[in-house]
Amino acid sequence: MAQFDLYEYRRAGSQVAFLVEIQSDLLQTLKTRIVIQLYPIRADTPLIRILNPTVALSGGVYFLSTAEMAAVRHSELKQVVGSLHTMRHEIIAAIDLILTGI
Repeated sequence: MAQFDLYEYRRAGSQVAFLVEIQSDLLQTLKTRIVIQLYPIRADTPLIRILNPTVALSGGVYFLSTAEMAAVRHSELKQVVGSLHTMRHEIIAAIDLILTGI
């Protein structure tokens, strides 16, 4: 488990497709991980450019729902399916917008 690792997340009744771990690698001893959910983009999806970075994955385009970041037990994060490390600056900018408004 590493910062910006991407996990597939399929749960009955949920539209969340993936989770990206945003927690620092220095905190690996904790039993929880801070994640941001990724949802598929639809024609009627309202997005805020900085708050909701987008990424093409698995034949679809998804957005990070930064306003819904949450803690999950690390045991819920199964198989790493990729990394969003190349989006590091966009993800941190989205988190900064939530925390500081800039």
